[in-house]
Amino acid sequence: MDEIDRNILAQLQMDSGRSHADLAEVVHLSASQVSRRISRLQAEGVIRGQVALLDEQALGLQVEAFVAVAMASYAPDAVRAFHDRISALEEVLDCCATTGASDYLLRVVARDLRAYSRLMNEEILGHGDVASVRSSVVLDRIKRTTALPLGGP
Repeated sequence: MDEIDRNILAQLQMDSGRSHADLAEVVHLSASQVSRRISRLQAEGVIRGQVALLDEQALGLQVEAFVAVAMASYAPDAVRAFHDRISALEEVLDCCATTGASDYLLRVVARDLRAYSRLMNEEILGHGDVASVRSSVVLDRIKRTTALPLGGP
């Protein structure tokens, strides 16, 4: 990957809906060259997909929280059941296995505190596989980006 590829990726991270002709002007290539580079980056798995970023507030999702989960059991069936259950919950935006005092860290959104409470009590707790959770509700977002750093090799 060269500097032109990184520039194309930076532009796509800002607005993936830009035309190849618009990108070509920015990176000083022809639209067909940009198209070929984007196709190559997709084939290599560097570009996994293109999505629309939606606004939580505009959609009425008023609560965002980070939830640290400690498992009660590490039996393969219990872990698989937890993974399956969490993967099916649209309110869980991210689930990462972590080191430290908790086993997983979830990023969750909900319409309001009542919906968040229902999610926690009915969907995350109460299945016998989770020993404890520690929630931190977001009061104010200082920074959020989906753009990955694209420094040189």
